[in-house]
Amino acid sequence: MMRICISIAEKTLDEALAASRRAAEKSPDLIEVRIDYIHPLPDDLMKFKEIAVPKIATLRPPSQGGEFMGSDREKSILLRKALRAGFKVIDIESDSPLLSRAPNEFRDAELICSSHDLHLTPETSRIIEILIENAAKGDVSKAAFKVNSIHDVLSIVEAAMIFSSTDNEFVLIGMGELGGLTRACAGRMKCSFAYASLEPGKETAPGQLDFDTVKRLGDSPIITGIIGFPLGHSVSPQMHNAAFLSLDIPGLYLPIPTRDEELEGLLDLSLELNMMGFNVTIPHKEKIVPLLDKLDDTASKTKAVNTVVILEGEMTGMNTDVYGVAKTFEKAEMRVKGKRVLVIGAGGAARACIYFLTSAGARTSLVNRTRFRADVLADDFPGVQVIEKDDAERLPFDVIVNCTPLGMRGFPDESPISNQVFREGQFVFDTVYNPRITRFLADAQGRGAVIQSGQEMLVQQAIKAFEAWTGKSPSYEVMSEAARGAIG
Repeated sequence: MMRICISIAEKTLDEALAASRRAAEKSPDLIEVRIDYIHPLPDDLMKFKEIAVPKIATLRPPSQGGEFMGSDREKSILLRKALRAGFKVIDIESDSPLLSRAPNEFRDAELICSSHDLHLTPETSRIIEILIENAAKGDVSKAAFKVNSIHDVLSIVEAAMIFSSTDNEFVLIGMGELGGLTRACAGRMKCSFAYASLEPGKETAPGQLDFDTVKRLGDSPIITGIIGFPLGHSVSPQMHNAAFLSLDIPGLYLPIPTRDEELEGLLDLSLELNMMGFNVTIPHKEKIVPLLDKLDDTASKTKAVNTVVILEGEMTGMNTDVYGVAKTFEKAEMRVKGKRVLVIGAGGAARACIYFLTSAGARTSLVNRTRFRADVLADDFPGVQVIEKDDAERLPFDVIVNCTPLGMRGFPDESPISNQVFREGQFVFDTVYNPRITRFLADAQGRGAVIQSGQEMLVQQAIKAFEAWTGKSPSYEVMSEAARGAIG
C-alpha cells in the first residue's frame, strides 16, 4: 500500500500545530510541515514532538514555490531545531549548498532531495536524469513539474515507470489541473508516497488531492474524466465523484483539458494510467471516432462519441447522449412522432438528437451556420432536410432544439437563432446545461414556449456512462443534486 503524507501549510505556529494534530488523528504515514509558511519563523519547534506521526520539515525558497527568504545558515539552524523536535525527515532542494554538508549537519535525518519547476515539464529523458541526480544526493528523490499539456503528463508518467525499475525511493508529481492525474495515479506510478492536503481547500500545491480522497482511492483506483477544450462549463466531475462516493467505489473523475493536437497523446496516456474510460465533449466528439478500436451501435450510427470505455487495452466508443435525449423527451412527455422539429447545429450533440428524432418518427429539419457541415450530417440521416435560417423563421415548428454551444458558460452569451422562430405552445429544448436558462431558452419562454434545459440530458447520459465504466447504477438523485449544486 502506497504511503500518504499530509502536507501542512499554515501561517502561524499555533495554526500549524493545530493542523498537525488534526492530521495525526487521520493516521497518515507522514506529515510534512511547511515551516517556510509560518510567519514569523518559529524559534522553538519542540511542541511538534508530541505528534507521534513521522514528520518532514520543509523550508522551501520562492524559486521553488515556497516562502523561505532566509540564508542557508538560518535554514540549517531551523532544520536542526526540527530534528531535535522529533522530525525524522528533512526536504532540501537539489541546488542547495546545504546538501554537501547534510551528512555531518543532519546525520540522523532521512533526506528528501527535491527539484521543482514552476513553469514547465522537461522531456522524459531529462526527468529521469533529474531523478537520478537527486537519488545520488538523498534517500528519496523528488521532482515536481508544472504540466501545461497532455504531452507533459505523459512524459512524467513514462519517466516514473522507467525510474521505478531502479528500486530507488522517489516521488514524481505533475503540478496544475492536469497534474491531478499524476497525484491520483501515484501508486500506479510506483511513487514511494503521495502528498495530500489535510482537507479540501488546504492544498499546498496546485492539483493536490485531499487525504480522505487519496486514502479512498488506494493503489488501484478507477480513474475516469472528461476530455475537451475548454472545460470551464463542465459539471461532470461533481456528478461522477458524487456517484463514486455514494456507492463507496474507489474512483475519481477529473477534468482533462485536451486540445485537438493532443487527442492521440491523450489516448496513449489513458492506456499508460490504466484508466477505465472518459467522456468526450466539444470539440472531439466526431474527431475521436477514427482513433478508437471499435464503436457500439449508437456511436456507429451517429458517427459521434461522448463516452469511451477501456477494457483490456481496447477502446470502445459509445454515444450515451442518445439515451440522454430520449429520456429528456420521455420525462417531458413530449412525443415527437409526426411533429415538425428544427435542430440547430451540426456537431456531435446534433447527431445524437437527430438520431433519436428520426428514430422516433419526427419530421426533422436542420439549420447550421456552415451549410457544408449540415449537408454532411443530413447525408447520414435520410429524410432530414437542411434549411436556411430565414426559412426556419417562417416555418411552423412544433419542437426546436439547440445543439450549439452558444449560451454555454465560456462561450458567447447569445442565441443561435432569432426569436422569431418561437411561438406559444412549442417545446423548446437546449442541450446546453450551464447555465440552466440560456438566452435561447429565455427568448423562447418570453414568447410562450415550454422550455427544457440540458440538465436532464446531462444527468441521464452520465448515468449510462458511469454504468459502462463500473457496472454499477448510480443514483439519479445523487447525480442530479450534484449537477444542480455545481451549476447554482
